[in-house]
Amino acid sequence: MKKSLTYDVSERMRGGILYPPPHLNLKEKSGGCLNPITLTIILIAAIGYLVFQGVKNFQLHSMNNALRNKDSGTVAKIADMAVSRRIMGEYVCDLYKLRAYYICGDTELFEQMLLHMADTEYSQKDAKKSFLETYFHTFLIKGNRKYSDWLLKEIRKSDDASFIQYCEQSYAVMLDERNDLIDEMAEAVNSKRYYGFSLGVILYMIAIQYSRLGDDKNALEYMHSAKACLHPKAVYMPVVDKYLREAE
Repeated sequence: MKKSLTYDVSERMRGGILYPPPHLNLKEKSGGCLNPITLTIILIAAIGYLVFQGVKNFQLHSMNNALRNKDSGTVAKIADMAVSRRIMGEYVCDLYKLRAYYICGDTELFEQMLLHMADTEYSQKDAKKSFLETYFHTFLIKGNRKYSDWLLKEIRKSDDASFIQYCEQSYAVMLDERNDLIDEMAEAVNSKRYYGFSLGVILYMIAIQYSRLGDDKNALEYMHSAKACLHPKAVYMPVVDKYLREAE
């Protein structure tokens, strides 16, 4: 009994090599080879991903081509397909339709889609807020009070008081041409409640008010600050750049 527990080392020495005791039954590893079932699962997942990306890219390519050709009917048809909605999401598909109707001048369909998107709660996080914010300020820049009013109505339903406040102030500056909000908006900047796009917009609004009041020095300073906060593709960048070019 004692011998079995203390297996003689000499019996495991052959040719100067120490072999493990037989009861351990150790086997040489296979070099990391995967189980056939695991390989099959990985292969299926890879194929599924490639198919998914292929279909997604094809749908996007088709809609982008239709947009370039100002073919809103084709864009809407592709965007309304079940496979498009499943792969790209309701929000992206609706954005394509909205953009197509706008580019093609289909005013009635555009307005219907605009109201639909303003009233829809999308599954994508912050999708509705992003839509309302982007298009509200787009129409402010264009001076379109009708569409701005529609979107501001939905913005006011938000539970984000800071979002509502800066949008209302922007409306007042851009469409009502108020120039008495400088101090109030400067206080909002100093409160650190805003950053990125919203901060850039507030700085732009302050600059515009100073410009109207004839204070070009402060207007230019705030306009530079606005540019520093805004993304290069933000809707305000063209008007910011235009102001800076003309001022300098």
